Amino acid sequence: MRERLESILAAWGHRAYRHPRLTIGLVLATLFPMFSQLPQLELNATTEALLHGTDPTRVAYDRFREQFGRDDLILIAIAGPEVFDFDFLEKLREMHRDIETEVPHLEDVRSLVNARDTRGAEDELIVGDLLEDWPTTPAELETIKRRALANPLYRNLLLSEDGRITTISIELDAYSSLGIKADELGGFGDDETQARPPITGAESEQIILAIESIVDRYRAADFVIYVAGAPVLVHTLQAAMRADMARFTLLAIAAIVFFLYALFRNVAAAILPLLVVIPSLLTTLSIMAMTGLMISIPTQILPSFLLAVGVGNSVHILAIFYQERRRGADEESAISFALGHSGLAVVMTSLTTAGGLISFSAAEIAPIAEFGIVGPVGVMISLLLTMVALPALIRLAPMGTPRSASGQGTQWSQRWLMRAGDFSVRNAGALVAAVGVLLVFSFFGALRIQFSHNPIAWFPEDNPFRQSSLWIDDKLGGSMSLEVLVDSGEENGLHAPDLLTHMNEMGRHASRVQTGNIVVGKTASLVDVVKEIHQALNENRSEFHTIPSDRTLIAQELLLFENSGTDDLEDFVDPQFQVARFTMKVPFIDAIEYSPFYDAIDRDFRGIVGDEVGITVTGLMTVLGKTMTAVIHTLAKSYIVAFLVITPLMVILIGRLWIGLLSMIPNLAPILLTLGIMGWVGLRLDLFTLLIGSIAIGIAVDDTIHFMHNFRRYYESSGDVQSAVRQTLSSTGQAMLFTSLVLATGFFLYTLASMENLFFFGLLTGFTIIMAFLADVFLAPALLALVARPREARAANLEML
Repeated sequence: MRERLESILAAWGHRAYRHPRLTIGLVLATLFPMFSQLPQLELNATTEALLHGTDPTRVAYDRFREQFGRDDLILIAIAGPEVFDFDFLEKLREMHRDIETEVPHLEDVRSLVNARDTRGAEDELIVGDLLEDWPTTPAELETIKRRALANPLYRNLLLSEDGRITTISIELDAYSSLGIKADELGGFGDDETQARPPITGAESEQIILAIESIVDRYRAADFVIYVAGAPVLVHTLQAAMRADMARFTLLAIAAIVFFLYALFRNVAAAILPLLVVIPSLLTTLSIMAMTGLMISIPTQILPSFLLAVGVGNSVHILAIFYQERRRGADEESAISFALGHSGLAVVMTSLTTAGGLISFSAAEIAPIAEFGIVGPVGVMISLLLTMVALPALIRLAPMGTPRSASGQGTQWSQRWLMRAGDFSVRNAGALVAAVGVLLVFSFFGALRIQFSHNPIAWFPEDNPFRQSSLWIDDKLGGSMSLEVLVDSGEENGLHAPDLLTHMNEMGRHASRVQTGNIVVGKTASLVDVVKEIHQALNENRSEFHTIPSDRTLIAQELLLFENSGTDDLEDFVDPQFQVARFTMKVPFIDAIEYSPFYDAIDRDFRGIVGDEVGITVTGLMTVLGKTMTAVIHTLAKSYIVAFLVITPLMVILIGRLWIGLLSMIPNLAPILLTLGIMGWVGLRLDLFTLLIGSIAIGIAVDDTIHFMHNFRRYYESSGDVQSAVRQTLSSTGQAMLFTSLVLATGFFLYTLASMENLFFFGLLTGFTIIMAFLADVFLAPALLALVARPREARAANLEML
């Protein structure tokens, strides 16, 4: 079967070479129409997009947003010598108005300018704005200052305790207005709103750019502005992704051209692989656009990954092509021989690379699952174009024959590779023992690995978003929120004094809970509104800032509040007064710390309210916490699936069960070594470094397949391990060396990234690929020397294999 497949590939080489224009024309006619979809491809760095739409945590979060809107606010903190100063407040009012008029897709803007001020006057409930009557005298300003500082709802939400920091909170529309006229938006009811699609990345971009423009106008020494919040994080990530993708794609192309020219010393040979892989990449991205998939945080590595991986196929074909040309073969015979000699191994390496990536397709993290689908598609498209288009391109390009200078360089690399193989065979036992000790040490290091998902820490310390987030967390008790839904189980159930008392206890308890570095800086709920109303209706006396003990009185006071013209209750309770929202203000820190925190909150709150009341912990921070659980599950699944997919392919290609299984050792050893280093030096496993193992095993197998495929051919012919290793490394070894250099360089380029997570991903993946190459050059020959020692009869050797 193997010989038949090799002969088919060799025959195709003849046919494609003889009909180059027809072959290229069919390829272009197939691919070009797809490229028109590329402008539709979008970036998506939102946190909720990390989980599948059917994930229970995501479902609960989506339901929360449908009822109460977005919890991922844009928070603008403004510091000055004194907030309650005429000039400062006037500037705040102007900035507030500019945001309302210039920023699109807004749901609400809140600051001291329109902060709710509830008070009673002669048995009448008055709900207005704190600065509705703008102060004109120092006495009026002092009165407003006292009311503001005394209002517990403002503290650490609109105003710092010392009165020197205030905030503007911006809530964005959760749904897109594309295709909807402005006068139609006002008529949307709840059902109609659900028919609108989520707000798009382009619309979110407009929002942040408009806010940045306004903020830049108002910055001053006495008006220091900090901007934070999840929408700003998404914008910052997407800007970095857009810049890094373009830069690294160009750098990867430059690196590919450099190494290919160094190997072949021919311009055409350096360019042709790009004419194969670039259309492959564009086709893959077009398929993403056609199917509605977006470039996300993990999949931003896809372009440079497919460029580096796809070039490897062409390098192995061209290496054998030029070896035949140096032996005197004409171009047609050389390309036919190259496809017959290495074509099957190229097919199998593509299948194993795709198999390594497919292991991600069942990931609980949506973008990684998409990478596990799109990545293999891209790899197979690259394989198809390599086998179909490369022979035709060789016919049309001036390939030439390598000059003598190139031959000398080639001989140097061949000599180095053969010496490495000889050393490994002669010192097989000692080498395998030393590697075994190293792997045991790595295993214990891998057990020390910790997990992490902290997007703020990805940015440099001087990044404005990182500085703003940390400053707000420190000064105002947090820039993010954790949400809890309290379901009374019945309509008007939230009028019950006992339940409101329990919710009040939830607030006190939350302020005392501390898990790791998480401390609740502020809570807000329906209870705060009820106490505020009750105090206002009792001559504004502070001793009445309590929950009434009469259910009917609570209902009446809430009705008065609703009839006062405010719609603020919509932020805390559903229209049926059955489900209430309980918000906790928390810092934006590593998501790994949030899982135990919200588990404790869920347990404690259930204990407070009892079994008859439903408690659902949700919000953006729960999505972050669930992401880390998903990372752990994905890691275990991906490694197991990758092993189960790749191992049978290795056995099938090599044709011997024992050597097929043995060949997995050089593939797994580099991954274990990398994980061990991460554990010992304290590098954490996150969304990016999670990808290293399955990507590396898929890539590392490529060199192992080429090595084993050729070793088996030469060993069956000579029966001598050392001779077979030398022949293998002198023929396919060069291609292995340069493809490893291309791949490793492609990943090492990420060390130039502005974000720390990409830096370590590139460094560790590149290191793993280099270690995989060294394992194939040193460890694989040593293992073969131990299990396939020469014997008197060649048949005995083959029987052992």
